[in-house]
Amino acid sequence: MGGGPSSEQKQAAASQTNLNNQLGAAASQAQKFQQTQQQAANPFYMSRMNQGLPYMSALTDAQSGTNAQAFAPARANLLRQLGNQNLPSGFQTQALTDLGSQQARSFDQNLMGALGANEQAKQAGASGILGQAQIANPQSYFGLATQGNNAIMNAPLQRPGIGGLLGGIAGGAASAIPY
Repeated sequence: MGGGPSSEQKQAAASQTNLNNQLGAAASQAQKFQQTQQQAANPFYMSRMNQGLPYMSALTDAQSGTNAQAFAPARANLLRQLGNQNLPSGFQTQALTDLGSQQARSFDQNLMGALGANEQAKQAGASGILGQAQIANPQSYFGLATQGNNAIMNAPLQRPGIGGLLGGIAGGAASAIPY
């Protein structure tokens, strides 16, 4: 007359336990993979976050940086052309001053872009670190395993005996009687 778990309930509990074990193994495997990825990516993100662009000094060096190097051929060409000619007094000085002014305007314009790009690189590094932290959170895998374990622990593993069956019938009949 008593109950006890049915064979179906025992099979369901065994199946849930097997699934929980698989979820736990998958969680451990995912966690190891994520840790490996973090170890590879975090140095890059930390470098970007702390130092910004690795070539920032070349962008901000007015004397020998990228802008100065870009204007060097024009300056050499101008000097070569001016050196072979008999020009009025001050013409060479004015030509070099004009070229220097163009170079300075170009440097200022490029500097503003470089500062913005450097800030973006630092923010991207910080975002990368944050993204790695979010990815590394194993809560979803372990949460599923925990939910499955709770399902096993809270499952009714007993078949109702004759008393439980008669009580269920009486309770259903009593709720059907209008007052």
